[in-house]
Amino acid sequence: MARYGAGETSTTLAEEYRVAKSTILRVLREARVVVRRQPMTPDQVSEAAQLYEAGLSLSQVAKRLDVNQETMRMAILKAGVVLRAPTKAKTA
Repeated sequence: MARYGAGETSTTLAEEYRVAKSTILRVLREARVVVRRQPMTPDQVSEAAQLYEAGLSLSQVAKRLDVNQETMRMAILKAGVVLRAPTKAKTA
């Protein structure tokens, strides 16, 4: 927590401790450490674009990749993906 607070990234810490980045983020959040915005890696952006273009929704892609939906949306837009029109929620 101290190292993250001093500016080290969750990715660096995960690599050093040989755990998933999500594990580091979970530990930080459980300790009530304010987590900095988590940018997506180029591989994640590429996978997100492929999944979205294959027909998954923004929320489905974000959930599958375990990333924030808005972060993912902005990343694929920046990568040149054209978003589909939003679908209407079904009412009962």
